[in-house]
Amino acid sequence: MTDLLFLSRGRWRAAVAPALGGNLVRLDLDGKPVLRPLTDPAALAQDPFVFGSPILLPANRTRGGAFSFEGERFSLPVNEPAHGCHLHGFVHRQRFSVECRQEDAVTLSYENRGEVYPFPFRLTVSYRLSEEGECSLYRIENTGCRRMPFTFGLHTTFAEPAWFSVPVSAVMERDSDFLPTGRYLLLRGEELDFPTRAVSRGRRLSGYYRAAGHTARIGDRLRYTVSEAFDHWVLYNAGGREGLLCIEPQCGAVDGLNLPGGCRVLAPGEALRLRCEIRLGEEPR
Repeated sequence: MTDLLFLSRGRWRAAVAPALGGNLVRLDLDGKPVLRPLTDPAALAQDPFVFGSPILLPANRTRGGAFSFEGERFSLPVNEPAHGCHLHGFVHRQRFSVECRQEDAVTLSYENRGEVYPFPFRLTVSYRLSEEGECSLYRIENTGCRRMPFTFGLHTTFAEPAWFSVPVSAVMERDSDFLPTGRYLLLRGEELDFPTRAVSRGRRLSGYYRAAGHTARIGDRLRYTVSEAFDHWVLYNAGGREGLLCIEPQCGAVDGLNLPGGCRVLAPGEALRLRCEIRLGEEPR
């Protein structure tokens, strides 16, 4: 397996892979996996996004691998030819530099000069363990001389819990290529259970949702809390047969680079800071 950096604090253990996009490839509590761990590097060839918490920039799908911004057309590789899309960006493949390392924390960075996205940026990520859980801090800085549009997400892949809840208020309508039409629809069917208590196992979950809050529940013990800038959640569970549940916070909409108001924009020198925490929480009453 690629070189890993191991973190430890109290009941928590973690592993980070600098060469795999700085991915938090393992998080354990009391010896049991919280995130679905990467145990076989060969599995990355089949689906690199369902282990740990890969970083996505731009997040999810971009129609035709192209978008326009301030009068100029930009192209991204179409790496999902079945649907004619650019999917998830390439940050998850890049080697991050280790800036600082402690027994329970590590800070890494990656500098894009146009290799993975047509706007230069610097991405810094810090992972830190505490007695209560794990905290991830992300900083995205526009290092270019023009405004930078982008979407950002985390393909956070949990070992499938007995139940979950995620605060959502509406679902994005999708076409046959899993691209949003621009319409938001009311929750229906099993989606009505998502904000309170829902089950993943044996059910196929796949959808894009408008956020109605920023804390998801992962079974009886854990909370997943993210910054308010994450305005969408994406849910995916590989058909409900793989023992995983992806609860993905996303800053900007799916295909947000092509939707009015669907992405974030940073001025030259401006930075966006984001925070995500997986922590122990009280059992619901």
